[in-house]
Amino acid sequence: MRIQNITNLLIAIIFLFTVSVNPLNAQAVIRGTISSMEDWSDEIYLLAITDYDQLFSATSKGIIDTVRVDADGHFVFKLDQLPCTDCLYRIDLRPRGARGPTIYNGSSRENYALFELKNGQELELSGDAEQFTRSLRIQGGPDNWQYRPIRELRQPVYEFTDSVYAFFSKPHQLSRQAMDSLRESNLRRMEQLSRANNELLADYIERSPNIYNKIVGLFHYDYDRKADNDLALYESVAGQLKRDYAAHPYYQQLLDQIYRTRYVLPVGSLAPDLKLTTPDGETIPLHQAGTNLILIDFWASWCSPCRHENRVTVKPLYEKFKEYGFMVYSVSLDDDWQNWRQAIEQDGMSWINVSDLKGQGSPVYGTYKIEALPTTYLIDKADLRIIGKNIRGEELQQFVAEYYKF
Repeated sequence: MRIQNITNLLIAIIFLFTVSVNPLNAQAVIRGTISSMEDWSDEIYLLAITDYDQLFSATSKGIIDTVRVDADGHFVFKLDQLPCTDCLYRIDLRPRGARGPTIYNGSSRENYALFELKNGQELELSGDAEQFTRSLRIQGGPDNWQYRPIRELRQPVYEFTDSVYAFFSKPHQLSRQAMDSLRESNLRRMEQLSRANNELLADYIERSPNIYNKIVGLFHYDYDRKADNDLALYESVAGQLKRDYAAHPYYQQLLDQIYRTRYVLPVGSLAPDLKLTTPDGETIPLHQAGTNLILIDFWASWCSPCRHENRVTVKPLYEKFKEYGFMVYSVSLDDDWQNWRQAIEQDGMSWINVSDLKGQGSPVYGTYKIEALPTTYLIDKADLRIIGKNIRGEELQQFVAEYYKF
């Protein structure tokens, strides 16, 4: 009995010693220095990004620690244990006076640090708050994943965005029509530049074996997170990751997104009917709209890409094909009647406009599996069968023209 007790004690001691020296239980430390903090809150946030859809989202989800930056720009995060080892981490800055999470994306004013962190590591970060993401430097963790190569690859897109922002931030003696025309031309230029840059990004995604390069690169490539028109690329990435990353949460989330795209309201399935009201209070069910081809357009007055698409693509298409039976059924996800009505008038949306004005609380989000705006479905009036999803721009023009055999 005594021998057994001694044996058990020895096992317990060995176990405790093993735990105490196991790097999975060691402390992780992030030290850093941030300059140019004058316009930024001295409170900064560390997030564990367990859901890759949140990689670049302004969110409080995943915040694991908050510290203050001192007068000299120094800060320290100390963690006894990391909440996840198969995820990326992010440090967010917030503008001074901000009431909640704020993320600047697509320009040089990005205000976050995205990086890999492992238990037992000590990282040293430095950067300028006004261009925090691009200026970020990380020491320690020599084998850790780095965001910098993808960020630099996207720099031409961000430089153009910077120039557009700088121009429209200044007062100009131009008519509203002239300003709208400039916005439209800049958006078209942005689309062209993004397409060209995406070719380089797709090559980078294809060549890199690292899961974070593939997932983050894919996020930038398909920024609206709709895999419908890029499903082949998504499936290619999943195939490349299967051998080495089958148990990784990001890989599992990628598979889930591919599944939803293929099997949740896919092309060929029936579109759920909708019964929503116009700005004047009239209820128009989806099944009563149009005579043949119907474009269901989920949008909002605050969604700039939605409104650009409506003005540049949808409106000319509607004017050209409405006499053949083409109808647009625009479903606003607004929660303010005045903003909704004003956007309809400003953008010349002379087709069917409906909403429940419940904003992000609308059940429409769940019914049509909406993850981002704009979201679109093309359906055949005969049986409300889906014949196209998330087709926009030139592809939408070609689709409608081919439907009517033009």
